Amino acid sequence: MTITETQIKIMKLSSGEEIVSELLGDEHPRTFSVKSPLKLLSIPKVGKQGIEESISLQRWIHFAEENNVDIPKAQVLAIVNASIGLSKFYEYCVNKMDLQDSDDAHGYDSGDFEEDIMHEEEELLDEWEPESKLVH
Repeated sequence: MTITETQIKIMKLSSGEEIVSELLGDEHPRTFSVKSPLKLLSIPKVGKQGIEESISLQRWIHFAEENNVDIPKAQVLAIVNASIGLSKFYEYCVNKMDLQDSDDAHGYDSGDFEEDIMHEEEELLDEWEPESKLVH
């Protein structure tokens, strides 16, 4: 499963929850249709620089038979595009959860995720050019 970054959205709900999911459609006048919604959690940690935040994605609805969910538009306060990094982390988590559900021995592991992130950073650095070569 390869998902383009623009398909992955963060939805802020009136309950205060933030959901990361693939937006399938908003044609229905009263609901958004999403696939594999995961709840976004921010976890504070004490690090070398002081308090740092890391994120965690967990299932929003447990033990469901289907991955598609309709969310009432009245419950959604905001929708924004997820960053590239969050989109890749979301894809990694969905693949891991699918792997756990199917008990398959092959899949996307943390080494692959770290490799993808490093590759993405290298591509961004290769494309970046400074505006000026002047050193102050």
